[in-house]
Amino acid sequence: MLLALASCATDDPCDAVSGTCVTLHIASATVASIDQLELDLSWSDHHATTTLQPAGDLPLVTAIAIDGTAPRLAVVAAGKLSGHVLGTGANAAMLPDHTDVDLVLVKPGACTAGARYCGGDKLAGMADTLYECNAGGVPLARGECAAGCITMPADNDECAAVSGPCKENSLYCGGDKVTGDPQQLYRCVGGAGVPVMTCATACVVNAGDDDSCR
Repeated sequence: MLLALASCATDDPCDAVSGTCVTLHIASATVASIDQLELDLSWSDHHATTTLQPAGDLPLVTAIAIDGTAPRLAVVAAGKLSGHVLGTGANAAMLPDHTDVDLVLVKPGACTAGARYCGGDKLAGMADTLYECNAGGVPLARGECAAGCITMPADNDECAAVSGPCKENSLYCGGDKVTGDPQQLYRCVGGAGVPVMTCATACVVNAGDDDSCR
C-alpha cells in the first residue's frame, strides 16, 4: 500500500503525487530539533513502520503516498535526537482524500517496555487501537479494536470482544468474539479465549470460519 515516503522542510511533498497522499505536519512546543523520525502506520488490518532522517528544526513536513484503498490511516510518530526519544504524537487521516494531518510531539508517557496499552494510556496512539510499548522508539500498533480498547490498570490493556459467546474450540483473533490482543490467535475454551499463538504480521477475522494468522 505504501508507495513512497518523502521528507521536506517547508513545501508540501504531496504536490508531486497524483494519487492518494497524506501530508504530515510535525510540530512541538517542547521539542526544537530532531535527527530521526520514527513512524508507525496502520490501516485496515495492515501495519508498517518506517524511519526518516529529517534535517533540522521543527516544524517539518513529510508525506505518505498510498496505492490502494482503506477507510483510515493511523499514524504514531516518535521524534528522536542522538538516539533519545524527545516526543511522541498520534493522529489519523480518513482516506482516500489528500489530507493534511497535524502531529504534535509531546513528552512520551511512562509505559513499560513490551507491555500493551490502548492509545492514550501511557503512550501516544489512537484510543481504539492497542499498542505495544517500544522502549526507545515509536509505539507499535497491535491492531484496531472494533468494539473498543479496554484499559486494565494491573495488566495489559486489551480489545473488547465484538460479540459472543465464542464457539467452543474455535479460533478467534483477540477482539473478535474473545477479549484480547488483536495480533494474537485464541482458542475458545469454556467461553473464554486461551492464547494459541502470536501472529507474525496480523490476525485475520474470517466470517463463518476460524480466524487465522496471515
